[in-house]
Amino acid sequence: MASLPSFKTQRRYWLLLGASAFFVCCLWKAGSISRWTSNMHAKALIHFDLSIPSSSSSSSLLTSRRPIFNKTSTRLSRDAAHRRKHRGTLSRYMLQLYHRRPDADVVRAIQPVHTSGPLGDGGRILEFAIPSIDVDETLEAAELLGIAGAIIRVRSLDDLPSTRNGSEMIRRSRKDDAWRAFDITSVVAGRNGDTVKLYVHGRLTYRAYSDSPILLLNYSKVRYVRRQRRSTEEQEDQDRWEDELPRRKRRNNCHRRPMYVDFALIAYDEWVIAPPGYQAYQCSGKCAFPLGDHLSPTKHAIVQTLMHGAFQASEDLRGNKFVGRACCVPTKLAPTSLLYVDARGTLTYEYGYEDMVVVECGCR
Repeated sequence: MASLPSFKTQRRYWLLLGASAFFVCCLWKAGSISRWTSNMHAKALIHFDLSIPSSSSSSSLLTSRRPIFNKTSTRLSRDAAHRRKHRGTLSRYMLQLYHRRPDADVVRAIQPVHTSGPLGDGGRILEFAIPSIDVDETLEAAELLGIAGAIIRVRSLDDLPSTRNGSEMIRRSRKDDAWRAFDITSVVAGRNGDTVKLYVHGRLTYRAYSDSPILLLNYSKVRYVRRQRRSTEEQEDQDRWEDELPRRKRRNNCHRRPMYVDFALIAYDEWVIAPPGYQAYQCSGKCAFPLGDHLSPTKHAIVQTLMHGAFQASEDLRGNKFVGRACCVPTKLAPTSLLYVDARGTLTYEYGYEDMVVVECGCR
């Protein structure tokens, strides 16, 4: 059994309690506790305001964040629409075409702008808008493509004077295990920027972005032979410049180095379907004299490099060099193959999308 505290201990406790009560009473009369409570209350309010905004500030905060949210949402919805738009027959065939590397320079896949309801015999009328072609393109072939077994007959509903009865049966076709294509080159030729109507009979579905027929337009492009070597006169001028220079170690740091382009990283995946990226290369380094032949320097680059050396120790009042170095830049570029959506919204395969890959670097 625990022993009770002694009388002296109890008395000490009571004296301490009384002294504390007296001290608190004095502070209360002096108003210190009131001020201390107000300060604590103010601090609490300040802390509260910083941590939990009021309704007005909260709404303004949400308003300031809303554009970012909307921008992200817009991009997500645009990407989703982009994926929906290029699925089904259109994307499957064009992706196969991209990996197969066809002979055509440019292939455009056109979806019908209008599809009629089923007619009495089950057929439908499809209307296609033929895009305007570039000046360096020539239409080589046009085909109506569908899944094998889906298209049975195709007839042109042509109002050109060359067709007597306004209707022409399309008989030439090609097919494999997955696809069947009807040759309608004669129908599309000469209809640049116009529309073409086709009567199609078969087991067809016409849901949006599904397996409906598509129009394939194959084009060839005029190839320009670019100058790859400098003229004899330019070579002689370069040799003369080098002979007049003092003998010194010939060195140059300008060179080509890898640079992989990820289309998603630069938001190009919004219009490029394939590939997801490619090796583009880049030019890096300095152009120091003497400029090597492999850098194919221009006369101006040679003169600028000499002037840079002559004024190398000179600066203007702002610390800028009077003459800068010649720049290490791409001097020869090559194309790459792309499957992409052009400015008109047409899914396009282009074998040689120009000026996409650095082949050579030089000083300019």
